[in-house]
Amino acid sequence: MASGKYDVLLDADEWERRVFENKHKCINDWLRSKDSTNKSSSRRTLNSYSRTAARFFHEFFPEVHPSDVTVGDVEEYVLDLNDRDVAQNTKRRYIESLSAFYTWAMKRPRFEDITGNPAAVVLEEIPKKKRPRPETATWENGREIIRNIPDPRDKAAAILMAKTGARVREVLTVKEEDLMLEDGFIRFTDRKGGHETVNPLDGESIQAIRRLQAVSSDDSVYLFTGIHGGRVKRERIRREIRRAAVKAGVMEHEEEDRWHHKFTPHYYRTIFTSLMRNNGMPDHFTRYLRGDGDREVMDLYTKIPRDQVRDEYLDLIKPLNLYARTDGGENHS
Repeated sequence: MASGKYDVLLDADEWERRVFENKHKCINDWLRSKDSTNKSSSRRTLNSYSRTAARFFHEFFPEVHPSDVTVGDVEEYVLDLNDRDVAQNTKRRYIESLSAFYTWAMKRPRFEDITGNPAAVVLEEIPKKKRPRPETATWENGREIIRNIPDPRDKAAAILMAKTGARVREVLTVKEEDLMLEDGFIRFTDRKGGHETVNPLDGESIQAIRRLQAVSSDDSVYLFTGIHGGRVKRERIRREIRRAAVKAGVMEHEEEDRWHHKFTPHYYRTIFTSLMRNNGMPDHFTRYLRGDGDREVMDLYTKIPRDQVRDEYLDLIKPLNLYARTDGGENHS
């Protein structure tokens, strides 16, 4: 969708953080409320919510007010998504966002005309589909890909994804002030859902960051900075990982799109999760480190000394064997 397709309700420097205006005031009130409370929605999530609402009410049902939407309307919308071969989980995400609006509106007396949640009825019939772990998502493949990334900036970004389970966006928004290298930690401030986490780092990750800092000559606040001074874009990292995957023999060609035959930055998150869980890391630790913990997880995590979590993490995280040891030897798995 082009950035000018819809008017902007809540602006931001980046398109993915803009919240688009809806023709219906109640939708805009919902979006503003979610933005002001920021309890569960990041600007990126609101961007997605606003685009789904605009498509539904501006393009698919332009003459229907939210209070008049029926279960049949939502079912018709899903059938249209089916005709366009939209993936199961994507369909579910669209309907979840509509359901979130109706749940919010029904709790506000001023929207007395909205008395039900037609999206929730349909949502119950769209189960979330779990994909099996891709065959290419192994620690060994991820390691070989990193070894074939030539640029120290791109390499450091891939190392952090592999060693922390952070999403590519979360890694690229790290600022210099988020680094606590002397203590062996890094702060991710832009995690999905508006969360912030402090994650442990091992020696290899710290070494990669220090190498990057040594060759960086800019004054940017961001750790990963492009040649024009702005933050590195996600597509660059995706592209460099694809190229390295081909060089490493993990992918046959850069245009590969088959689930079990490609390798994307998100696969590092899958690999990290499997590594932690399969080796006994407590589930609430793993969920916190991944950045997808709810409030209960956050509360559990904060009761454990940070250094204790780091000790457990260091016992489980594997080496990439990228650098010679300081004593002249080599790292071994």
